[in-house]
Amino acid sequence: MKKVKENVLTVLGITFLIAFSIPAFSSNLSRSSVRMLDIAQWVTWIAFALDIIYEFIVSSSKRQYFKSHLLDFVAVLLPFFRPLRLLRLISFGSFVLQKIAVGKSFAVTLKVGITAFFVCYLAAVQVTILERDVENSNIHTFNDGIWWALTTVTTVGYGDRFPVTTEGRVIAFFLMLTGVALVGVITASVAAWFVKLNQDEID
Repeated sequence: MKKVKENVLTVLGITFLIAFSIPAFSSNLSRSSVRMLDIAQWVTWIAFALDIIYEFIVSSSKRQYFKSHLLDFVAVLLPFFRPLRLLRLISFGSFVLQKIAVGKSFAVTLKVGITAFFVCYLAAVQVTILERDVENSNIHTFNDGIWWALTTVTTVGYGDRFPVTTEGRVIAFFLMLTGVALVGVITASVAAWFVKLNQDEID
């Protein structure tokens, strides 16, 4: 039963991600289409909220449950972050990687890399929607948005694409913080891998 519920929530999460993303790829949506996308997002939000509330109520240790499911609480409380529920797929992916006997450091690096790209995707979608019709904006399509997100999260910052709205700059600020953390983890993992190779050669 629990597995069925998890599968349903995952499908709902993917549904939300699709409904969340479509406006970034098409600027000519009809009012009825926009309304349907909004309804889909609200339905998934209600499902996530009811699930987290129920699990919290029936848990034997509510403090421990809150600590171990902090991401789920954030996903429910902050509408923009609802797609983060899909990070469970990344956790499952890391478990699979361990089963096929890849190195632990490689699994961590891959997991962080997937997380970084996922965060970039969400930021690109939101910034494209916010910036597309703003005067003096240079982010007009999703391609512009994803390019900006990738150069921001990797701290390259070419400056050819940048947000001009307050909301876009807030997203950029958090993306910069995320980029420093995630890129740092990836760099450290790669460095540790080279150190291990060197040590193996010496031994």
